[in-house]
Amino acid sequence: MTRCFVTEPLCPDGKLDVTAAPGLHASLLGCDGRDVQVDMTGVTSIGALCLQTLIAAARSARDNNHDFQISNTSDQVLAQMAAMGMTPELIVEGCA
Repeated sequence: MTRCFVTEPLCPDGKLDVTAAPGLHASLLGCDGRDVQVDMTGVTSIGALCLQTLIAAARSARDNNHDFQISNTSDQVLAQMAAMGMTPELIVEGCA
């Protein structure tokens, strides 16, 4: 069964570095209690703290029986995630 996301996707942009982590966290908290889709189209780079924030949000969503999806991740951001031992699929599937 495919779930339909009834809310607009969360669309962070620019560098998701240590200075962006509080804003990302606040945005994800605003999605609490529903399915979450994070559209990474505008993200140019990602650091460990924001990656950890995404992992925690995905885990929280799963624990509360909600879907968590990450889409449109650039090759550059995928490479940065891979350097930290992570992929969007691992985050979503709960292998993190």
